[in-house]
Formats: sequence, structure tokens, C-alpha cells
Amino acid sequence: MRNAGRHGSLDGAPDPELVRSLWVLREAGPQPRRAAADARDLANRLRPLLEEAAPAAGLRNRLQAGPAARAEAEAAVTELRRLLADAERRGLRERFAQASVDLLRGQDTDRAALAAGTDFERDPDAYRRLLEGLAPREAAARPEPLRRRR
Repeated sequence: MRNAGRHGSLDGAPDPELVRSLWVLREAGPQPRRAAADARDLANRLRPLLEEAAPAAGLRNRLQAGPAARAEAEAAVTELRRLLADAERRGLRERFAQASVDLLRGQDTDRAALAAGTDFERDPDAYRRLLEGLAPREAAARPEPLRRRR
């Protein structure tokens, strides 16, 4: 759905594949979006800690690192363990897995296309709002032309 804006619009005769993709998102509800936001947050918090913890990865790295780097690595490993334990307590792994299942489960494409088309006919504005939330407006997404310096 990252390329939603490239696959057409919902005006006129909408692309059935786009409608079916949006239908999957509507059927899944807000949980996958929340799981994705939690995953981004966790990744942003883990990334710098993983870099700091690198000297703790193996005896060779520890020997090559100075005392300060080893101390920082130990602190980063401790924080990584705390964050991962917290994520486990909050059930993030299960939520990520469920979001994947909700969004990627195989569907009978004929039935999904029929259900999506029917749902779109019933409430096309909901599909437009969903698409607008996923893809920036064409004008906003188009970068300004580069100006040459003289």
C-alpha cells in the first residue's frame, strides 16, 4: 500500500486491485496500523542501543573495545533486555504476528474482489478517506524542481 497513489484513483472506474487492497485494510481494522506504529517506535528505540551494544558481541569485539566502550555496551545490552522484556509483557510479538496474518492471509481472489466491489459501492467515501490517509496528495508528493545555482 506504500505505492497506493501510483495505482490509480477511486474516481470513475477504480482499479479493482486497489479497491481489494483497501478492502483488506478496512476488514483488518485499526489493529494492524497500531501494531505498525508500535513496531516503528520499538525499532527506533532499539536501533541506537544495538549500535552501542556492538562491542559486547563476541570476545574479539570486547578485546578490541576500550574500557569506556565496554561499559557503554554493557549498559546498552541491559537497556535492550529491558525494552525487549517490556515488549514481550505488552504482547507485541503476538500483535505483530496477528497483524501479519490479518493483512497477508490468502483470500479467494474472486470472492475478495466481489466483497470489495460491493463494499466500495456501499461506502466509496470510506475508501477515499483510507486512500488519502495512505498516499499523499499528488501535488504534495511531487518534489519541487531543482534550481540550478549560477
